[in-house]
Amino acid sequence: MRPQAILITGASSGIGRALALEYARGGAKLALAARRAGELESLEAEIRALHASAISIPLDVCDTGAVTDAVRRADHELNGLDMVIANAGRGGRRHSSRLDWQEVAAMIEVNIRGALATLCAAIPIFLAHQRGHLVGVSSLAGRRALPASAAYSASKSALSTFLESLRIDLSRAGLRVTDVQPGFVDTAMTSGQNRPMPFRWPVDRAARHIVRRLERAPAVIRFPWPLAFATSFARLLPPPIYDRLIRVGSPGG
Repeated sequence: MRPQAILITGASSGIGRALALEYARGGAKLALAARRAGELESLEAEIRALHASAISIPLDVCDTGAVTDAVRRADHELNGLDMVIANAGRGGRRHSSRLDWQEVAAMIEVNIRGALATLCAAIPIFLAHQRGHLVGVSSLAGRRALPASAAYSASKSALSTFLESLRIDLSRAGLRVTDVQPGFVDTAMTSGQNRPMPFRWPVDRAARHIVRRLERAPAVIRFPWPLAFATSFARLLPPPIYDRLIRVGSPGG
């Protein structure tokens, strides 16, 4: 069954926006959270044109207190949340020889603290409802380190591990937990990057795939399958072999 009341962070663009529109077409009620109020209002208007309902919640997920308030507000205004999607994320690539701590910290704030704060805020609400689906959007890049992606890969790996523990702990309470691990998706985060992006999916296709798979509440959703298979195989390789293979095409120091 598709959820009927959903909160999506990072809803103003990319995968978050595409998910909101896909769920709206199915008649779901939506709480749209993101930093850019103008883009949220535009999306809300587009959703209402689809004869669906939505509320906009301007939110910076780095403000963890505001995150808790936003989740509670969404639960109240939508008369009980069914699903929370921690989608807000930050990308970026930098060779490790040129890492800047401020950039690393900014990525940690959004991809780890913001996502975990969103999920933590939803847990007591779902426990009270005795139902609910916690969803985090991580990445195939979190399965094993990639060149020039130390901060990004680490942040997504942390989110995946957190979601796995939630799934183990909360399953007996009737809560469902899913880790969504996309490969390359055509969004603003990937546009303009000068590197190979094999099997890149259009964002609308990615959203349709995620929504369809979430109906069964699997532990993990990985796509596209060639990259998912490649990352699974890569995890079996010993470090010396993996390092030699992954350095091909790696940016110089």
